[in-house]
Amino acid sequence: MLRLAADDPDRAERERRAIIRAAHRLIGREGRAATPLEDILRGAGVNRRTFYRHFPSKDALVLTMQREAAAGVRDSLRAAVREAGDARAAAVAWIEELLAIGWDERASRDGRTFMTPEVGLVVGIADALEDIYAEHRGILAEVLAAGRTDGSLPAAQPEWDALAIHAVVVRYLEMRARGRLDRPYAAVVDDVVRRFLPPSPEAAGLTGTPG
Repeated sequence: MLRLAADDPDRAERERRAIIRAAHRLIGREGRAATPLEDILRGAGVNRRTFYRHFPSKDALVLTMQREAAAGVRDSLRAAVREAGDARAAAVAWIEELLAIGWDERASRDGRTFMTPEVGLVVGIADALEDIYAEHRGILAEVLAAGRTDGSLPAAQPEWDALAIHAVVVRYLEMRARGRLDRPYAAVVDDVVRRFLPPSPEAAGLTGTPG
C-alpha cells in the first residue's frame, strides 16, 4: 500500500530537511541575484507538490531556515552560560559561543545564506532578524545583570552593554563571512572580552603583580 509523506513523519522530515539543505547550498551561489525554486527542488530531489506540502512559498522557506538557525544559536548560548561558574564567566562563554560560528565551516557557510541580497528582499526577514537579535541579546543582558549582583561585573549596564557587545560580535561575524577577517578565533575573543568585560577589582587584585 502506497503511503503518502503526510502519513509518514520520518519521510516528511527527510523531505523537509532535504529542501532546507538544498536552499542553503544554492541561495547566493555564484553571485546570482535570485535562485529559481526549480533549482532548489532539483537539489532536494522533490517536486512542487512536495515542496508546497512543507512550505507555502519560497519566502516562507527562507524564514523557516532563519528561525531554525536562530533557535539553534539560542539554545547553544543558553547552554554555554548555564555551565559557567559566575556571571562574568557566563558573559565570556556567550561571546565565545557566538563568535565560534565564524570559525565553524558549516555554520559559517549556512550563515552566509542569510547575508545574500536575495534573502534581504524576503518579506518579513528584517523584522524576524530584529526579534532574533533581541532574543540573543536578552540572554547576555540577564547574565550581565547577574554580574552586578554577584560582584563579578560590578560596573555592568546590562541592556546597553549587551547591545554593544552583540553589535561588535555580529560585525566580526559579518567580516569573517565576507573574508575580511583573518585573525585567529582566540585573538578576536580576547579583543572583545578585554574591551567589554574587565575583571572585578577583587579579581584584578588577585591576578595583578604586587606593588
